[in-house]
Amino acid sequence: MNCRLAPFFILILGFVFFTGCGDGRPKRYPIQGVVTVDGQPLSGDFVGSIRLIPVAGGRPASAQLDSEGKFTLGCYDAEDGCPAGEYKVEVSVSEQKNFKMRYLVPPRYWDADKSGLTVTVEGKNPSLTIDVKWEPQDAKYRKMVINMNE
Repeated sequence: MNCRLAPFFILILGFVFFTGCGDGRPKRYPIQGVVTVDGQPLSGDFVGSIRLIPVAGGRPASAQLDSEGKFTLGCYDAEDGCPAGEYKVEVSVSEQKNFKMRYLVPPRYWDADKSGLTVTVEGKNPSLTIDVKWEPQDAKYRKMVINMNE
């Protein structure tokens, strides 16, 4: 090989390595949102999370809820967004004090297959509002307190 061409090939290889490889993961879009209950924002001392499960299979996106029910989704890394597609949604929120737990959302929302919630991510989504509702069939859970010591 001609020695004068070696720097050219090194430059080309470096360009391909640094620009063409990416992280090998699907393109992700930043998704922020809020979980509400019966149209009202969450507040107080609770533990909560949200997960988006891809309908077509693949890696879910998830986030912890802050003290106002707000979230920023991450799929591979914290807050890195999620790929475009159709998702089933699960939301779990509970109050936990003195080894006792109380549901702040009906437990059916804790399972994406039972929640009935779906969202579509189509590129840039400015924000999502996920509203969960207490229905008459959920009444027994509304005031239920579970002792976690047992």
